[in-house]
Amino acid sequence: MITRGFGPQYAMIGCFECAHTLRIALGLALVLFVGVTTSVALSGSVQEPETAEDPFAQPIAFSHAHHVTEIGLDCQMCHVYARRGPVAGIPSVETCAGCHKQVLSDQPEIQKVLEFWENKQPIPWVRVHDLPDYTRFSHKRHVLVGIDCAECHGNVGQMEAAVQVESLTMGWCVTCHEEREAPLDCLTCHY
Repeated sequence: MITRGFGPQYAMIGCFECAHTLRIALGLALVLFVGVTTSVALSGSVQEPETAEDPFAQPIAFSHAHHVTEIGLDCQMCHVYARRGPVAGIPSVETCAGCHKQVLSDQPEIQKVLEFWENKQPIPWVRVHDLPDYTRFSHKRHVLVGIDCAECHGNVGQMEAAVQVESLTMGWCVTCHEEREAPLDCLTCHY
């Protein structure tokens, strides 16, 4: 049995016991951290990305329902980068003004668009769909294999303002990949 004394001959024994205890505590903390992190990630209950609290609080009252359903514009008419790159993109003011310099230019919301155009300023849209920065997502890959925009974004053509209808969590994406037999390797979606 080892007993601690107060003399220098006992200092090494106490130091060894402290270091040993510290190693055990750090090891347990690491195991607990890895276990909890893995459990949360696999359950899909990671914190949702920050999105617009009120999706209707946009700088311009833009109706997807009017442009898509009534006029018949395709999503990619305005979101031109969806088939070309990782982000779908938001249409430039030039795209909006291209039509609206002639069409409905007397309407108050269109006048806001034209004011941004005249001032050479982008429209400060509030982002509705957002993924964490560590996620590698490409609209292009999904569009080119024929996945319809509505599968992730809902039926935007029926929405006055775009709202997030799917969780877009890791668990939600993994379920979709499993159903389609798409890659499940971590590096497919994470940097």
